Amino acid sequence: MCTSGQQCEDIILDCGKPVNFTYYDNLLGVANRDKHPLVPEPNVALMFKKNGGKTMDVDIDLLEKRLIKAKREKPKSVQLYNQIGNFWRIKGDAQRSIECFRRALAVSPHNAEVLLNLARVLLVQQYLDDATYLARRSLELQPPDRNAWEQYLTLGQIFKAYGHYQEAAVHLRHALELKPDLSEAAEALREVESLPAASIHIYTLLIIICLVLGVLLVVLSSVECDEDSSLVNGQLQRPVQRHFSRAMAMRSLRLNVARNKRC
Repeated sequence: MCTSGQQCEDIILDCGKPVNFTYYDNLLGVANRDKHPLVPEPNVALMFKKNGGKTMDVDIDLLEKRLIKAKREKPKSVQLYNQIGNFWRIKGDAQRSIECFRRALAVSPHNAEVLLNLARVLLVQQYLDDATYLARRSLELQPPDRNAWEQYLTLGQIFKAYGHYQEAAVHLRHALELKPDLSEAAEALREVESLPAASIHIYTLLIIICLVLGVLLVVLSSVECDEDSSLVNGQLQRPVQRHFSRAMAMRSLRLNVARNKRC
């Protein structure tokens, strides 16, 4: 497939020079793309199977040669950038994947499929906030005539990773409604539903307990302050009263002396 006197092994499968800017470069997972560890995603190979099949049936070397050939024929294609990005997800090279998705988004910033693939890369790298934003953005931009089960599945997996099991269950059920034979969503939903109810709300309970303790501390502190201020005011008022009484006594004495002199 590689002709023109050049072997496929000599060609680097990338998406060209990294672009200078995309609307998603502010995301932490994108900004730190050169620091991500290698985390292979072998199941991504299923995306290249048109008629289904198992991951082991995908010849990765042959796939790479096909992508190199496609790059020769149409080097500036958003679809090709997306496919090469997914290829590097199989290999586990997040940096190369993200660079390809960035190039695709530089050309087509509202591409729901590319946004979702980028979200899944960042989910694997545990940038959950970024993954949530991108998955929701992908869902918003998904054409109405296309099934959005992948977006709901991804959101369910993200919330499961967060520990927000109720939200995860909602999205996983929605994914199954759109694609009933989605075993990945069914398995994740079983895991979420098998968790005890107490573990689902443990963080909420801890927050409530902390808030109650905080309120009690504030109330006790205010009561102590009121008592202290009352005590201080009482101590201050007594000398004033004494001073007032002495002044009155001295005035009365002076009046009496003046009267006696007149007499």
